[in-house]
Amino acid sequence: MQTRAIAYRASHEAIPLFGIYALLFRDSGLSSTQISVLLVVWSVSAFLLEVPSGAWADLVDRRRLLVASGVVYVAAFLTWLTWPSFWGFLLGFVLWSVSDAMHSGTWEAYLFDQLADHGASASYGRIRARAESVALVVMAAAIAVAAPLHQLGGYPLVGWASAAVAVVHVGVTLSLPRAGQGRHRAEPDDPVPDRTTPRAVAPTPETSGGPDTWRGTLAAGLRHARGSQPVRRILLGYAAIVALVGFDEFLPLVLAADGITVGGVALVMAAIVLLEAVATWLADRVALLRGARHAALVGVAGLLLAGGAWWSGWVAAAALACGYALASSAYVAGDVRLQHALEESAPRATVTSVASVVAELGFLVTLACVGLATLVLDLTTVVAATALVLTLPAVLAAWRMPAGRA
Repeated sequence: MQTRAIAYRASHEAIPLFGIYALLFRDSGLSSTQISVLLVVWSVSAFLLEVPSGAWADLVDRRRLLVASGVVYVAAFLTWLTWPSFWGFLLGFVLWSVSDAMHSGTWEAYLFDQLADHGASASYGRIRARAESVALVVMAAAIAVAAPLHQLGGYPLVGWASAAVAVVHVGVTLSLPRAGQGRHRAEPDDPVPDRTTPRAVAPTPETSGGPDTWRGTLAAGLRHARGSQPVRRILLGYAAIVALVGFDEFLPLVLAADGITVGGVALVMAAIVLLEAVATWLADRVALLRGARHAALVGVAGLLLAGGAWWSGWVAAAALACGYALASSAYVAGDVRLQHALEESAPRATVTSVASVVAELGFLVTLACVGLATLVLDLTTVVAATALVLTLPAVLAAWRMPAGRA
């Protein structure tokens, strides 16, 4: 399953446009505030769709939902290519958020259950970390390729290459096995599972799936997220670290403000993603950290992001890369902690989608701070100050998060 997981994640992230789409928006005439508005719409639409789609993923064939997500993913990039304006970019972001909502929670639950069906759930953290790391290496290569592609054919060539890779991702998704889904069927009066509750054997998703069952699954997932103290602490830490990870959307603009060309930004972003891959490879070990050690890692990440935005030159780029890599490792480790904190009888995809919603809230905090402050201050000053402010709650939340399992 590790090979399939790597292929799935790598094909999803091998998009040349990832490193420079903020520059595409800028060069299409959009201001920093308009770009922030696009990102807010992207986040809010994902927020509204995330948990309902997670409950859906606990009721239907998760593989089919992942395939549908891939198709919408293709449509998002095609919209940007054929309608390169504020409203076209906005529609593309909404489609992207629909794709993300169908993918998020669904993929994690699908992978965990695939492994659990073969008695290998303990390897989830290692496989998830390895798949994310390889995907990031592939992403770095794709972003680096954006530099010569942009030189040859500008943004259109980079965009069409990205759409073509998204089509390949759909094909990879179709090759995933069908087993390992529908392990939980919630009813509206399901209790929040605890360590003393026997684990139930659940019917398959094909047995039902009407609106009452969907509402029951949704309610059970929300109750579990609210009723389990370890899960609540993980969700809080998840939101706090995503508030720091959310600065990645502004990194190309910060680098460009330092005088780096579009091609140069693509290469620097590729290097940042490569360092992120190294840190993410160790995410299963980061998931074992707790207390002061975990808080220190998150604190260093936030301070490096703030310093990197404030400084200039290669020192700034190095600080941004190291800070973002550490924050990303803690982010992936958060999912490892969550999956091991959930009981087998829990509606896994729904609770994971609740985590994604909480993460979107963290992302929205970042976007709101940056978007509003750039109305009166320059972008680099705003990013530096916001990163510094958001580091404190992230450190406190990290201190309280429970550790995962090896």
